[in-house]
Amino acid sequence: MINILLIEDDKSFGYVLSEYMKLKNYNVVWKETASEAISAIQSASKFDLAILDVNLKQSTGYNVAKLIKEDNIELPFIFLTARDLKIDQLKGYQLGAEEYITKPIDEEILLAKIESILARNNNKSIHESELVWKDVTLNTNKRELKVKNTITQLTERESLLIKMLLSNPERLVERNNILKELWENQDEFSRNSMDVYISRLRKYLSESDINIRNIHGKGFVLE
Repeated sequence: MINILLIEDDKSFGYVLSEYMKLKNYNVVWKETASEAISAIQSASKFDLAILDVNLKQSTGYNVAKLIKEDNIELPFIFLTARDLKIDQLKGYQLGAEEYITKPIDEEILLAKIESILARNNNKSIHESELVWKDVTLNTNKRELKVKNTITQLTERESLLIKMLLSNPERLVERNNILKELWENQDEFSRNSMDVYISRLRKYLSESDINIRNIHGKGFVLE
């Protein structure tokens, strides 16, 4: 089921819209404030699309969009708002919005736009979901590592780690950058944990033409 994050502080409109989308077989999580929306985005929940109102209590939908953009969160979003000035629309698109829709809306038109965006991004994600180098293929959507004819199911962190290496073949990937991105800590426990994950990846790659070389004190090179 498609998961939609709706950020709308108008209780009546938010209720009507969320119920309408539920009737159309979408799973809708409705938040009324920017802080609630940001918490939802940063949680383990996976959303396929966010619908942002611009005017929110204590903040704006623009700030939510900035977070999505600056943190490189893979979440397409649209603005649905009463603010119809050209300057507002330009700002929305500059922040990366797929659409900028002004109220009042026609629910069927909104639904058609949502379906178009989801289809477009699904095709894009399928195209971008595989990383290939030499005889190794990583499917980031399925978290599957294929070495020749052997497929290994990876954990999320294993997948993210090998993705960092495959995205930078024959280039140094610094230990500190890995720790910052995947462990969010550089203490001894995190360093030891990272080394364990590297050992696992080496095992998965043992039948391939690829090797993870340790550059002492600096990082790793996929070669």
